[in-house]
Amino acid sequence: MPKKSAKIKVNAKDIFDKYVAKILVGKNSQESIGIFCNLNYNNFYNLAQKFKLEERQVSSLIGFKDEFFVETLINQIVAESQLEDKFYCKKVTANEKSGLSARAIKLKGDDKILTIGGDCVIFRRSDDKPLMIIECKEYIDMIRMKELVGESRVIKDEITKSVNLLGDIKFCVFAEVLELTEGWAYLLNNSDLKHKIDAIFVIRDGKRKDKENMPVAANIMSFKEYIQNFLASFK
Repeated sequence: MPKKSAKIKVNAKDIFDKYVAKILVGKNSQESIGIFCNLNYNNFYNLAQKFKLEERQVSSLIGFKDEFFVETLINQIVAESQLEDKFYCKKVTANEKSGLSARAIKLKGDDKILTIGGDCVIFRRSDDKPLMIIECKEYIDMIRMKELVGESRVIKDEITKSVNLLGDIKFCVFAEVLELTEGWAYLLNNSDLKHKIDAIFVIRDGKRKDKENMPVAANIMSFKEYIQNFLASFK
């Protein structure tokens, strides 16, 4: 009896790399923004359906798009500003042996460094110092809002029994949509509820279900200008 061939499991990253990544990069930052703002979001859900991705994988597919775009856009801004010898940008994954050094603690009598990651991190090239962490979110609901506020505390607050190694870093959020009630959205944007999150950029109007809503160019331009001004502040 012939053996059945093993079924190859397709994941969201493979699909993104093959079908999406190559179409997101323009010749310059302005062209990349134009491409991003004209993406048909139904294509992502059609790809997910075609390859039978689970719900979590669908979110990952959309998340890869935002992370890739943010990193691409920042690297293009750096290049266009002729600052490639001063800054670079990349994703950082944290584990026991790698990541951004966030906290120094004493554990069982020994010095220990605690690390964190970041979807997109801007570094100073001369000493590899991290200057800005950008977290990309498909949406911000109550759970994710509280997570982000907590993350800002981990990054920036003075916490007992630890030394903060990232206190002067910027922490920003790049989100597809807000899934908050009108009241919570107002409070997040007009109070200190966001704690030490430096800036939140929401790029689409409506909710996740509003798949026909494209990214708003003015919102992306605000993000671009924020990055440009941040980089210029080091000159």
